[in-house]
Amino acid sequence: MVDGTTRSELMQRALLTGGGVTVAGIAIGALPDLAGSKPSAAQDAEILNFALLLEYVQAGLYADVLRRNVLTGELRRFAEVVGGQERAHISFIRKALGDTARKPPKLDFGDDTATAESFTDAALKLEDLGVAAYNAQAPSLTRDSLAAAARIVSVEARHASWIRAIAGVTPAPDASEPIASSKRVSATLEGSGYVR
Repeated sequence: MVDGTTRSELMQRALLTGGGVTVAGIAIGALPDLAGSKPSAAQDAEILNFALLLEYVQAGLYADVLRRNVLTGELRRFAEVVGGQERAHISFIRKALGDTARKPPKLDFGDDTATAESFTDAALKLEDLGVAAYNAQAPSLTRDSLAAAARIVSVEARHASWIRAIAGVTPAPDASEPIASSKRVSATLEGSGYVR
C-alpha cells in the first residue's frame, strides 16, 4: 500500500478484486440496502445485528493475533486497546438488542494473524470496513439507535486512523467518508472467509 491510498481506493480495490475481508458460510448478504427507507425498530434490530457481526469479527481478529503472540511495540498496544474496545462494543450492542442479539460466530483468521504484516493489512481493511458499514446504515436507523451507533462509529474511525498511521498510510485520506452500500459492505465481509 502506498502512502496516498485513500479509503475509497482501498475499498474499491478490495471490492473489485475480491480481496480484503470476507466471511463465508453466513447469510449476511441478505441485509437489504435500507438507505432511504423509513426507520423502524425491526430495521434497527437487523442493522444492529449486522454491526454486531462486524464487532465479533473485529474482536476475534485482535484476540487471535494476541493469542499467537506475534506483535510487539505499538502494534501490540493497538491490538490490546482496540480489542478491548471491540469487546465493549459487543456488550453495548448486545444490551441494546436484548434477546434478538445474534450469537457469536465461529471464526477462522487463517494466516491473517500469523505475522505482524498480515495482521496490519487485515486490521486496516477491517477497521475501514467497519466505518463504512456504520455510515452506510446510519440513515436507516431510528433516532435512538442512530445516537447509539454514532457513539461507536466515531471510535471505529479512530481505530481506522490509528492502524493506518501504524501501517504508514495517510490516517485521514479523505475529507469525507466514501459511500458504500450495505450490499457492498456485506460482499466484502463475506469474501474474507473469517466467519465459518
